[in-house]
Amino acid sequence: MIHDKHLLGFLQGLTVSLDPVERFRLAIGEPDPWQVELLRTDPSRNEEDRMVQALCGRQSGKSTTCGCLAYDDFSKGKTVILTAPSLRQSTELFRRILEFKNTDPFCPPIVRQTQTELEAHPRHGGRIIVVPATDQARGMTADTILADEACFLQDDALTAFFPMRKESGRIFLLSTPNMRQGYFYDTWVSGKRVRRITARSIDIPRRAAQVAFDKATMSETTFRREHLCEFIGAGTPLIAWDSLERASNPHVKALELS
Repeated sequence: MIHDKHLLGFLQGLTVSLDPVERFRLAIGEPDPWQVELLRTDPSRNEEDRMVQALCGRQSGKSTTCGCLAYDDFSKGKTVILTAPSLRQSTELFRRILEFKNTDPFCPPIVRQTQTELEAHPRHGGRIIVVPATDQARGMTADTILADEACFLQDDALTAFFPMRKESGRIFLLSTPNMRQGYFYDTWVSGKRVRRITARSIDIPRRAAQVAFDKATMSETTFRREHLCEFIGAGTPLIAWDSLERASNPHVKALELS
């Protein structure tokens, strides 16, 4: 066991600088499997990781994961642009980023910090810019582009960020489902070579109590969209969720007609 706090801090800082999953553990706690997969995407090993889509259930940790990705790249001297549908959501994203900054033993020297921007000393080069998709952000370039709630962004607003990516950069699109239309949906169901990650709330044990409450209080359509990550609109589904659930339950006997 290491008792020297300076040596321990050095080793801890070295560990989180090498692995974003360890950075997440230090700041937040144990990540869910889908977060581990997302945080360890690497286009140098897999070309699909140039663009990553994550379809996430409500309160699955989507914004926190965005914050970890953004800060981890910032800590490596990269420029990161984050966007969300509104200024409020963009500001909330920045708060998530600060959770990782404030627990980083090797945080670079900061020369500028506002409610939407973080800039390290020029010798380091890291920079994070958080803007709502309604802003005119043209003209900037970035190593990493992250869009939170990408299903709720207008196509023109979302794709306007793509040319800002450097040739070696990455794009992350994270969202809860919306209607069966738009860039996120079209890409999700296409054969395009992108990484697709699904994080359904019902598959996350720590969300079990909230999921049970929402299932009892939400409309079926809303529950399927928010927690089952289904692209579904308003109206009444042809087959009820409970019927589908019973049909796949091995403990429910089949109907026999004589």
